[in-house]
Amino acid sequence: MKKITSILYFHLFTFIHSPKYIMPLAVLVFLQLVIYTMARGGPSDFISDILLIEIFAFIISIWLGFASNGWTDETTEQLLILRAKSHVLYYGTYVAFLFVIGIFVSLISASMPVLIYLLDSGFFQQFSVAYFGYSFLLLLGSSFAGLSLGALFHSRMMLATEETPLLVIVVGLLSITRQPIVNQFSIFQAVLWLLPYLSAHHGIISDGSYFTFLTVGRLFLISMLYGGAYSFIKVMLLSKRKF
Repeated sequence: MKKITSILYFHLFTFIHSPKYIMPLAVLVFLQLVIYTMARGGPSDFISDILLIEIFAFIISIWLGFASNGWTDETTEQLLILRAKSHVLYYGTYVAFLFVIGIFVSLISASMPVLIYLLDSGFFQQFSVAYFGYSFLLLLGSSFAGLSLGALFHSRMMLATEETPLLVIVVGLLSITRQPIVNQFSIFQAVLWLLPYLSAHHGIISDGSYFTFLTVGRLFLISMLYGGAYSFIKVMLLSKRKF
């Protein structure tokens, strides 16, 4: 357990002291400010805003997950694996690190509407502590799925590293447009099921009556399963594909 906590602490320390995470999180905050400061004819719909923020958080998480592959140089990574005495233990701890970052991203995303509500209680048509909890859960699942998906594009697992950033962008776009694509061309369902079902969340949570613990909990578990599957694939491949 001490090995796990020490490696996890190292990753968190590297994350906090790395400037590479500042731009993605700054973009996330900016996008939320744009949403909440746009001119509106009346009170804002909290659920619609959260579903839009969920897409932004997912894309930013893919960005962070992909960038995280370069936060630790290969020499340091090899030393950490020697300390852990197991490739699986080291990369498994990295999955836990991504989950912690997902919590961080989700807190930023879910706290913004709370701050706005405290400043102007009439800004949202409906708002409650339960809604904050549901939105955090929804965002956490999507953030973890995005982080795991982005981290899957590790340089040791890619044949052409120069094209990897473009591939990450394409995968991110396909993830958020999966449902419309499948509705238009059902043949793509055979491939696109590999990507998170994010684009269907707005149809599932159509109004306040469906923004419940059971509905959000189900979507959270589905997103976590996607993130867990991506992480498992990465752990297994990197454990077999040595430096």
